[in-house]
Amino acid sequence: MEDSNTDANNRPEDRAEQTGPEQAEKRSVRPWRYVLVVDLLILLALAVCFNIVVYTNYNNIGQLFRVFTYIQNNYVEKVPVSNLVDGAISGMVKTLDPYSSYQNAEQSEEFRQEISGRIGGVGILISSADPSKLLVVKVFSDSPAERAGLRTGDIIIRADGQSLLDMDQDKAVALIRGEPGTEVTLDVSRGDEGRTFSATLRREYIVVPSVEGSELPGQPDIALIAVSSFTEQTGNEFEQMLRELDVEHKSGVILDLRYNSGGEVRAALKTAGFLVPGEEIFYVVGRDGKETAETSDSPYMQKPLVVLVNEYSASASEIVAGAVKDYGSGKLVGVKTYGKGVMQTVYDVQRSSLVLTTNKYLTPGRNDIHGLGIVPDVEVALAAGETATIMPEAEPFDSQLREAERVLREMTAE
Repeated sequence: MEDSNTDANNRPEDRAEQTGPEQAEKRSVRPWRYVLVVDLLILLALAVCFNIVVYTNYNNIGQLFRVFTYIQNNYVEKVPVSNLVDGAISGMVKTLDPYSSYQNAEQSEEFRQEISGRIGGVGILISSADPSKLLVVKVFSDSPAERAGLRTGDIIIRADGQSLLDMDQDKAVALIRGEPGTEVTLDVSRGDEGRTFSATLRREYIVVPSVEGSELPGQPDIALIAVSSFTEQTGNEFEQMLRELDVEHKSGVILDLRYNSGGEVRAALKTAGFLVPGEEIFYVVGRDGKETAETSDSPYMQKPLVVLVNEYSASASEIVAGAVKDYGSGKLVGVKTYGKGVMQTVYDVQRSSLVLTTNKYLTPGRNDIHGLGIVPDVEVALAAGETATIMPEAEPFDSQLREAERVLREMTAE
């Protein structure tokens, strides 16, 4: 419809100078005819897309087109039809749940970049567990964000002076990302210090490593692996990390899923397969109530395991944590997870995308964790003002990581 609008406004006969009563009448009538045509086309499209009978929904759909017509004819500025359509779709999707969203072409491309693991941005990972705020869960090494002093736990409240509070998270993230070489000024709230500061960062291409690993400092027999999010490459990265750390010859593994707000479910499925002895990782429940088992053929590593979780561990990371807990193949340490037990499907809508909640999932023990979270086997919270030491290079460790080490030692002594 945007193309039709552009073409209509650029026809040679519309640009030509018109004089006389007949031409004046044409000029006054043409906009109304155009609006009527647009209304009818949109009405027809909706009727087809939603498989409805127009006359039975006249009041609801008619209301939509009345508002559309008022805006087109009376709003103080001209508004592209595409903007109105995008806004109408976005508003409709927002009424469903916090996790469904409509992404325009630009947002859709950024989403694909994020899932693929390479984006243009400043080098921070934002938690999607709580869509109401932009919580930094990771700052990538040698990135603009690290050089500007940002750290885990910071909350981004403005970008280039525009408030991000109460903004759709996808749109807020899009304001932070952008073409490499361009700049963005972020206002950052640091809760543990009770202050807000500003930093101007120059965007770069960021290759997002979702898996990091090393020997636990001072404990070379323990493998420490952190998964910050689940991208398309995470399962392969995790498998590679197991080989690089020679996990087969380690006493045990600590897997850090704190601040991991989820991502690509297939990657979580493959990752979980290395950590549990059974094939069934979770069950998908459709709108008809039918359950389907999702399985993994990854080889079980058969090592003592502790998984670190916190209140920001959500979605795909809860799939992994839930499988470990239900199979009893490891111990969960930390605090209760976020509790996102629903899954989204991404549908291509021309160049845009519709992210729609389509299923629930259950853990291998058929536990529904949505809105409830997963309670760790050993509960321990960070002290006030304490920062999580994710992939530390030396001691001291935060209290949760110290407890994970203690629990793992108990397991290996059994």
